[in-house]
Amino acid sequence: MESPNIGKIALFWDESFLWGLIAYDVFTLLSINFGIVTSTDIHEGALETYDVLFVPGGWASNKIRALGERGKENIRRFVENGGNYLGFCGGAGLALAHKDGISLVPVTRKPTTERVPSFSGKIRLNQSDPGHPMWEGIKDKEAFHAWWPGQFSIIEHGKVKVLATYDVPEDGSYVADLPVGPMIDWARWEQSYNTNLNPKRVKGEPAIIETNFGKGKVFLSYLHFETPGDVLGHKVLLNIFEYLAGKGVQAGHKPRLKSTQLITADGSEADKELAELTGDLEAAASSLISFGESNFLWHWRNPWIIQWRRGVRGIEYCTIYSLLKRLSLLAPQISDDIGLIGQLTDLKEFCFPFFEKAKQLLMLERFAMNRGPISPLKSDDENIQRMRDELFSNSKSFGGYFKQIIDTIDAILLPMLKAHS
Repeated sequence: MESPNIGKIALFWDESFLWGLIAYDVFTLLSINFGIVTSTDIHEGALETYDVLFVPGGWASNKIRALGERGKENIRRFVENGGNYLGFCGGAGLALAHKDGISLVPVTRKPTTERVPSFSGKIRLNQSDPGHPMWEGIKDKEAFHAWWPGQFSIIEHGKVKVLATYDVPEDGSYVADLPVGPMIDWARWEQSYNTNLNPKRVKGEPAIIETNFGKGKVFLSYLHFETPGDVLGHKVLLNIFEYLAGKGVQAGHKPRLKSTQLITADGSEADKELAELTGDLEAAASSLISFGESNFLWHWRNPWIIQWRRGVRGIEYCTIYSLLKRLSLLAPQISDDIGLIGQLTDLKEFCFPFFEKAKQLLMLERFAMNRGPISPLKSDDENIQRMRDELFSNSKSFGGYFKQIIDTIDAILLPMLKAHS
């Protein structure tokens, strides 16, 4: 039985993908007492057993579709009755007052034309409320990670507390595919790319906000304090959770599967087939990543994310690779080998054509880049546009073939992760 003195965090899983995996790993690393919840769980009243709902990054538009009206209202009721909501990036966007939000705060998002839509990396923060519990042990103007954040537009300032504003980014950060540094002529690049790029545009803008909704607190951040390897960010994350829960949130967990525990093919015939299937899937995804590297379309920025050139999709390819890599790691822990083999066989037949078509698309996009900057969404080249629509749809987020694949992988992964949380 869990101690009543230990707060419990609900990790909302739907439409989080890479960001869900990152949160899962960091929560486990920090021994946070958490459980994974889905839209179905929320529909069935699962939030009643939690102190805080954490919503990670990902497209808010996809998350709200997954929740539906019932999920949306259950979250609102949870917070109104004294539960607390913490959202990072896309999870922050879900709480806002706009068509893709659930209106927990009198805040909306700045229009794309007024914000810098493609910043990623470390940016310094000005603490607007240095005495807030989230800043315990944290100095002012420390730098934390933002990964393609939106920007808040506060409607009712008297009801919203700004806890931090953006200062200046650190060198080595990126805007689109341009590294931040003293030699960048932002005005010239903005004209070339036809979008806002200068990171000085966000200086002084709210980065972290807090307000009340009924009896509960709503805490929203466009900074990712759960970024892997960010020790200082993890300290802030724990501070936030303990503040929202009103008590400690760290408790013991089952040991997590280590990356050195690879699949072996010396067991049953089912084990061997399982190893072959998951190995083939991971190898095919790895081959796609290597293909992009060898064609100078992206490079590994750190162990978990690539940096891609403007004009191609990047986070999507990185996401599918990360999901399949995790699948190959966890699959041996499942006792129902036969059922899993059937799922993985279908997945392999579905994935392989995608990888081949993705390579064809990437080559077309690389050739197009030789004629000048290209848009990641619209192209005058009919072949490029046709393949983009087929693989990803014409959505700003994603859809198409890609969405079907990651939804399938996610459905296979979810029970494995729940078993280890």
